Order: sequence, then structure tokens, then C-alpha cells
Amino acid sequence: MKSASVRIVCGAAIALAAGTLGFASLAETAHAKKPGKTYCYNSVCHRVKTSSEMEKLVGFEEVVTASFYDDCKVDPGNPCTILSSGEEMRADLPDNAASPVYPNGTILVLVNPKTEAMALVRINNSGPYVKGRMLDVSRATAEKLGFAKMGIARLKVTVISGPLS
Repeated sequence: MKSASVRIVCGAAIALAAGTLGFASLAETAHAKKPGKTYCYNSVCHRVKTSSEMEKLVGFEEVVTASFYDDCKVDPGNPCTILSSGEEMRADLPDNAASPVYPNGTILVLVNPKTEAMALVRINNSGPYVKGRMLDVSRATAEKLGFAKMGIARLKVTVISGPLS
């Protein structure tokens, strides 16, 4: 059974995602990462979760190691290509992230336990393909969560919804 606080956070985040941030219309463009398929890069492989796996994860919280990536003009690790969602990189907005396991369009609430800062993001890219990392957030998200200077952080991740399309 989910706790009342998780239901409140999930409900508020879904309302915010659907309305204020307009994620619902953006999620429809997310088709590049195929749920259930395994992707490998630099000998690091991850399998993208399926829709049924994502349904079971709604409200689930886990702690993952996250890093951040920036605009390709300042981040040598960002190859200046279109994201797996077909979108362009938006390093200056604190609302997007990359994940090798969550499908594009997945909505997450992220909390940095060290700062208690919170961000609502939508997965719109694959990666990071670095062993032990499960999330790459935009520079603005890392700044909002208070770990941009450190480069990586352990974040609490709660799945709000899987892809809407």
C-alpha cells in the first residue's frame, strides 16, 4: 500500500506535469527508445522498461546515482545530436533528463536528500552509459537540486507516470 505522502506527491506532480509544464503534449513525440529493448554503448548495456513494468513502478521510490549534462558547446561528452526523443537538448531548463532504463516520456520526481531540493522531470533521452549511473539530468536540474558543482549525486527518484503515448 502506498503511503499518503507518496499519493499527495504523485497527485501534485501529475497535475503540475499535465498543466503547468505541458509535458503531456511533449510525451507524444517520444518514440525512439523502444521499451523492452537493450541498448549498449561503451560496453555498458541497459534494457528499457516496458509499459507494464512502468505501471508497476508508479509511486515507487528508489535511490540512484545521477550526473548531469550540459549544452554540447560546453560539454565535451554531449555530441550535439538530436536526443532519442527527437527533441533538442534543453540544458537551461530544469525539467528534462536522460535515462537508460526509463522510456522517453516517463515523469519522475527527483529529490536530493542532502539539500531536500525537488525537481519534476520528463525523460527525453537515453544515457548515461557510465557504469553505476542511472540518470543524467540537465544542467539546470542539477543546479536546482544543488549538485552541479559536484557533478554527481545520489537522488531519490519517484516514478509519477510512464510514457503517455
